[in-house]
Amino acid sequence: MSEQVYTPEAGKNLPTLIFECANAHGGSIDILRSTIERFDSIEYPYKHIKFQAFHPDTIALPDFSGYPIYQDLLLQHDQWQELIGIASKSFNGIWLDIFDKYGVEVCANNSANITGIKLQASVLENRDIFEGLKQGNLLKNKLLMINISGYDIAAITEFIDIFLQLEMGELILQIGHQAYPTQLKDTGLQKIKILREYFPDYRICIADHAQAEDDFSCIIPLLGIAAGASLVEKHICLERKKSKYDFYSAIEPSEMELLVNRVKSTSDILNGPFVSESESEYLKKSIQVPISEKVLPEGSLVAGSDLIFRRTSQEGLTYAAISELQQKGYILKEKIEEAKTIQESHFKMARIGVIVACRMKSSRLKAKAFESIDGISSIERCLMNCLDMKQASVVVLATSTVDEDAILEEKTLGGKVEFWKGDPDDVIQRYLGACEKYNLDIVVRVTGDCPVISTDIMSHLLQHHFKTGADYTAAKKSAVGTACEIYNVEVLKRILKYVGKAQYSEYMTWYMQNNQEIFKVEIIDLPENLVRDYRLTLDYPEDLELFNELFKELRVRSLAPTIENIFSVLDNNPEISKLNSHLTLLYKTDQALIDKLNRETKISIA
Repeated sequence: MSEQVYTPEAGKNLPTLIFECANAHGGSIDILRSTIERFDSIEYPYKHIKFQAFHPDTIALPDFSGYPIYQDLLLQHDQWQELIGIASKSFNGIWLDIFDKYGVEVCANNSANITGIKLQASVLENRDIFEGLKQGNLLKNKLLMINISGYDIAAITEFIDIFLQLEMGELILQIGHQAYPTQLKDTGLQKIKILREYFPDYRICIADHAQAEDDFSCIIPLLGIAAGASLVEKHICLERKKSKYDFYSAIEPSEMELLVNRVKSTSDILNGPFVSESESEYLKKSIQVPISEKVLPEGSLVAGSDLIFRRTSQEGLTYAAISELQQKGYILKEKIEEAKTIQESHFKMARIGVIVACRMKSSRLKAKAFESIDGISSIERCLMNCLDMKQASVVVLATSTVDEDAILEEKTLGGKVEFWKGDPDDVIQRYLGACEKYNLDIVVRVTGDCPVISTDIMSHLLQHHFKTGADYTAAKKSAVGTACEIYNVEVLKRILKYVGKAQYSEYMTWYMQNNQEIFKVEIIDLPENLVRDYRLTLDYPEDLELFNELFKELRVRSLAPTIENIFSVLDNNPEISKLNSHLTLLYKTDQALIDKLNRETKISIA
């Protein structure tokens, strides 16, 4: 049977063919040169070539079974530059398969000649790769192809949203995994129709890895094209018998010439589950999993900055699974050593508490905690709001052991709020005493001079805190007196470990925001509906006057003191907000104090 030969003029409706060099070269630059030259002679109108550039130490740990092979395959930067330069003179496009930071560097060094970048399914969670591509703006006007084998539709949707942040020229979805060799039933052609229905805006590429000696090796790609794929990736080699690696599915030049002309079909190939057992097993074995880059303390949360991504023989959670656990409210129950995977057994449900710090001493407004605001004391209004915090297991009114502060125990709302007396000077030590007493892992820090503290803001900050794996989370901007701060109890302990006694712990915020190279600090923007410029803290007589007018208006209008209702009243009654608008906060306006805090709260751990 003779085969039709396609000329460039006849190829306008043909897919792009990507000749995947993979690792059949065995680490020999001479073999790669010959491969480029030989396959360049194949007539095809849309012919691209793809290389795999990686470094053994950034693709895997030494304990991974393939590590010695990766060492054997390593090519240096100048060798890649030469090869890419040669290929760019003859092929329509050059692709790089990136597995690690080394591949990102090769891409950056050869950006002018790179058409597209491919990311295998096993590296899609690798933050080093993502940040490297983003920071170098390496995808500008280029193609990005992500292989989604082993992932379901929900996960694919999340990856699309993530990678669209990189602002590439075009995003392409690829199916197909390599199982040395991949069985016909595992080619994944049934996915093409589903992917086109769920993601109609993205082109599909098929990466076929059928055993090269099988006649179907030159049939399956065209069945994929018939199903809707517009790109085909195929492994190549000069001669399988002489190839040390990646020869199972690699076709030789004569077979590539045959491939572009073959059209046959089989119903068996188009049936099967969306994620096959084989590709699930492949992903399980090959995926780069999160590895602790440093010791992760007991009682901390895991952030992306705490992790590196490597292939390893250790079992461990994916980054998505870690994030999911933490967003459900879990925290580390034990220390994780450096270079270890993260296990579900390392986590426990975090116990969250709202701790309200309050003292009776006040130079500007004596005993302000007992001041009545429309019939209810200031501190009780604060505590009533805190009790609405659904994620909190306990609300604690924390004061000092000084005799004059003991009277505050009368303001625990009939025992609904716990009462704690601790260090009169060291607020951090006082908080830690309460944390130990009530077995807390996460603290929502509130000061008692905030009678309209917002649980909506609390919930928003807490959600972000768990999502990002922070040590500390606060709002970038808010109405004074409406926002709290979120601390891991572990980080409060660490502050004291570093400084001994925190002399300025009344301003414990400074210890976090002034040492962001030590602590994982998240300062975030709140939703617009939760932000105003009003002063809603109690420190001066004018503040008390504002609160009484505010709560009187809320009572008259039968409105609950939620942040939305409070803002609505103040927005529509500017004469109320003006009552204290001239007042300022010392820690924001007293430059001498600011300079002192910046100096005294700076931590050195060298």
